Amino acid sequence: MAGSPYQHRLFINSRASRSDVIDELHVYLDGDGTPWTTSRKIADDPTPRNPLILEMMTKDPAAAVLLGRPCYYGLNMSTLCNESLWTSHRYAAEVVVSMNAAIQQWMSSKKVKNLVLIGYSGGGALATLLASGLKKTSVVITIAANLDIEAWSRHHGYSAPAASLNPAKDAHIPVSVRQIHLTGLKDDNVPAKIIESFSRMQKNAIYLPLPEYDHVCCWLDIWPDILRTKLGSEKVFQ
Repeated sequence: MAGSPYQHRLFINSRASRSDVIDELHVYLDGDGTPWTTSRKIADDPTPRNPLILEMMTKDPAAAVLLGRPCYYGLNMSTLCNESLWTSHRYAAEVVVSMNAAIQQWMSSKKVKNLVLIGYSGGGALATLLASGLKKTSVVITIAANLDIEAWSRHHGYSAPAASLNPAKDAHIPVSVRQIHLTGLKDDNVPAKIIESFSRMQKNAIYLPLPEYDHVCCWLDIWPDILRTKLGSEKVFQ
């Protein structure tokens, strides 16, 4: 699917592809994937090696699409692709604009009433940055998401991706949009305190920490319950 200016790969479930009128479209956004093969070598192909978000989408009975980033999912050799798009510019304004354009282009042949943006890890950062530009967004759900790239970079001793937007400063999510931010208290990739701090800054957000979860385990197991309840109450996790 053409964005502006990049190309994007979309994975679409049968309910989304067959329906012309969609009450609620779930848009899945994957993590950063594999930007680096070693601490000094940038990957040729940043596509995630672990298809967690795609597996989560297969458990979703709603109309759903996985919206790929520029240069991911086999598009790394496309025109305009360069390694900055999965390193320094991974959350840049131009990436957000192009992803917005791609999903709008796909929806142009449908009648979509509401959007639920679902982002895992770095995809959660993009979900928060996309929310204000996609006017039909009603809910943002993030899982183990990097919601403050400066704090995350300090935690790991990395240089922050300077050309990228930072959700903690640049995600201007309308108050009407409900937010649910899940974190695992055993996550040593994106510490829970980063997600908690972001949630506290929002006007309409629920922060849901899960004591035995980490960055990968065990989101797939609990995902059907999360979808079924739409995370309407913390009682689900008591």
